[in-house]
Amino acid sequence: MSETVAGIRRTSTESASRQVKGLTWDLLSEVVEQIDTDELVGVRDKAILLLGFAGALRRSEVAALCLENVALDDDGMRIRLDRSKGDRTSQGVEVAIPRGITALCPVRAYEAWLRAARLKDAKGPVFRRVWLPPAAQAGDPPALPSMGTEALSDRSVARIIQKRCLDAGLTGDFSGHSLRRGAITTGARDGTDLVSLKRFSRHQTFGVVEKYIEVEDAMTNTTLAELS
Repeated sequence: MSETVAGIRRTSTESASRQVKGLTWDLLSEVVEQIDTDELVGVRDKAILLLGFAGALRRSEVAALCLENVALDDDGMRIRLDRSKGDRTSQGVEVAIPRGITALCPVRAYEAWLRAARLKDAKGPVFRRVWLPPAAQAGDPPALPSMGTEALSDRSVARIIQKRCLDAGLTGDFSGHSLRRGAITTGARDGTDLVSLKRFSRHQTFGVVEKYIEVEDAMTNTTLAELS
């Protein structure tokens, strides 16, 4: 159990199925920096990307997040996932994300979304659909965007990730799984041991964790601590 990810990297000859590209921390930073947070939809999408990465969340988990299941304090945030693929006992899973001090802190991005969407004291879905306003007529004040009450679907989360990657000029097969895959690969690049990575990703087996690690990316060195 003491072996590190660096010691178990190896290529697979069984990768016949589609492998989406991981949105590792360096790529994620590029994507987030291109988001216009003067727009409500931009504030939402920044929070989705940073939170999904920091918690190694599945797109379905991002979509299903409820305000009642997120607790904030000075240290960060705790997310309770009532339903998670890796939770075989259906007891719920808690994900803790520490607070940082930079503009790329996921906790701060989440709080910015709550303020912009006026959800601070609300209940229900965290991430909701935003309709862009029609263009204002000459001389009229700009119209405000409107927001729905229903949760985004997991497919919507995937489309947001794909769109933001495209807007940033990234090439590759990015999808709803890219945040989770990228977070795990970033941890491997830091030399995080396999036991810690398994705990972080909430996978049931070490073999599945290993499949998430992109060998070519795992050879360089960056740090998850940059989240703060």
